[in-house]
Amino acid sequence: MMKNKIGFLDFKLRLFLDTNVFIDYIQGCNKKQCVTFLNLFKKSKVRKKPKIADVELVTSDYVLWEFFGHCREELYVKWLINKYHYGLISANKQCITANFRDVKPIQMGKFGKEIEGYRKRIFDDDAIVYLYRLIGHENAGFSEIIDRILQCSKFSYKDAIVLNSAYFTYADMIVTCDEQFKEIRTEEGYLDNLKKALSDWKVKPEKLEYRQPKEFSSLAKIRSIYKNWFMARNKEKIIGEVVKYYPKINVIEIKCKRGCLVTEKNSIYIAKFIGGDAFNKFGFVVPDFKSGNFKSAGTKNAVKKGTHVTIKLPSSISYKKINWEKGMVFLSE
Repeated sequence: MMKNKIGFLDFKLRLFLDTNVFIDYIQGCNKKQCVTFLNLFKKSKVRKKPKIADVELVTSDYVLWEFFGHCREELYVKWLINKYHYGLISANKQCITANFRDVKPIQMGKFGKEIEGYRKRIFDDDAIVYLYRLIGHENAGFSEIIDRILQCSKFSYKDAIVLNSAYFTYADMIVTCDEQFKEIRTEEGYLDNLKKALSDWKVKPEKLEYRQPKEFSSLAKIRSIYKNWFMARNKEKIIGEVVKYYPKINVIEIKCKRGCLVTEKNSIYIAKFIGGDAFNKFGFVVPDFKSGNFKSAGTKNAVKKGTHVTIKLPSSISYKKINWEKGMVFLSE
């Protein structure tokens, strides 16, 4: 019996960000820890890579447009206060009842340029979030699933689009400041209704979690969430364990679980949480048995496959600073 193979998505915890997270970030409002959260995902100026490589932040074009809409209204309110000396309450009321009245096209263009600066900070300069373009693209069932969500839940049409965007971007969690998401999800009968309504589609509402930015406000918290997610998702895919690592000769000794085998030419991943929740991994193809696959470190009887195999790692792999003993072994796609 062989377990399921591990794939790219099994290593990547994907977080879908709601509009309110971006609003707080751009406004510098850290009451709900949005600024702290997103700053942790900025690419390093030296390495040009994210600090947390195995966690991805994504969002959709609809969320971006909702963010644009909010920013335009905020800029309009400021414009009313500066140009006509409105009070804040009056300016907000004007924004609601007569949006953009008396604003010339040239001023709208200025609003647009400022908003484009916000967009660049998030998606270009800091490279924090990946944007999925879903609306208008060939995403079969996208609008139909929104129909179903609205017919069986309390979600507003805006939140239904956000929720479905998370489904279509293969997100594992939605990160939002909106308490409604959590309240609706924990309501009795919610998941049953949604699962029944979406049973015709390849969507699993029960798999999507709802989280708040404050839960990702430190590297330690993020790593802990990642570890719990990874183990829950991949525990059944583990085929064995590294029982010994020989760093001087770059060799690992693997003991497989009952019913599993390691065979030459298998694609293998070794993964381990080190020092608590810090995650390390590497992948390789098991070499031909003539290249150094043995039954154990104490024998030179070469084997093509086995439940207990010592493998000479490719010379391109050098992780000698890490003790890989008790590392998890996966077959990879």
